This record gives sequence, structure tokens and C-alpha cells, in this order.
Amino acid sequence: MAEELFTLRPAVEGDRELIDRYTYVEGMDSLPSLENVIVAANADDECVGFLRLAFSDAGVAHVNPVVVYSAWRGYGVGRALVEDALARCGELRLVARGKSIPFYRALGFAEATWEDIAPGVTEDCDNCDAREECGPLPMVRAERKGE
Repeated sequence: MAEELFTLRPAVEGDRELIDRYTYVEGMDSLPSLENVIVAANADDECVGFLRLAFSDAGVAHVNPVVVYSAWRGYGVGRALVEDALARCGELRLVARGKSIPFYRALGFAEATWEDIAPGVTEDCDNCDAREECGPLPMVRAERKGE
């Protein structure tokens, strides 16, 4: 069913306005670039969600961030974006905001340590005034054989 509602593709400059709007609504800064950004696009080829990968110096992929437009939540957009990234990278690490922790747990992510997360990714939490309210949690998932 999800395949009929949206497709995944690399972000293009025409997606920038919606991506910036989605990050703003979620209380995040604009993305520094569209490099390593995959979007879920509806039948009109409009971005309804996106996932950006950031890579540590060791080449480990970090989701930073995944955002789905509120009207598209519950349609498998976030799951499809994360599963696509996992299939391409084999392992994903991230910092989940408190409200998103159940979503990541449902996708098989487990708690990790802050040391498992690349410094460039943790900077957002290190300097955040809402850290206590947000309740960030480092998480990791590696693709298991046979998935």
C-alpha cells in the first residue's frame, strides 16, 4: 500500500522549501545541504517526508534527522525512509527525541551510549536549551541477516 502512496528519491533543490518548512515546524535548523537526503514524494512528486544521513569520520551512518509531514504520519513514510537507509548502510545510529523513541523501538532500534554517536550529531543535543524536556536517547540498529 505504501508504495502506491509515495516513492523514495534523492532530494532536489525544488524540495528545499518544504524540507525547510518541515524542519522549522519540528524546532530544528535548516539542513546545511541536500547531500545524503532522501525524500518520500507523493503522486504529485511533492516531498511529504525526508531522511538525512550524516556520516562519522569512521563512515558510520547517522540519521540526522527523519521528518514526516504531520498529515502523512501513519502511512509508513518514516518506516520506509529508515528501512531504505538501513538497507543501503547496514547500520544506523541516531539520537531519538523523547516522543519518537517508541517509533524507533518498533523499527528494532536499541539504546546505545552517547559515545556511539558521532560528535557532529550530538552537538544539537549538547547545546539545546530543551534537552531535559526533549529527553534525547542515543539508539542503534544493525541490519540482521535474513531481513
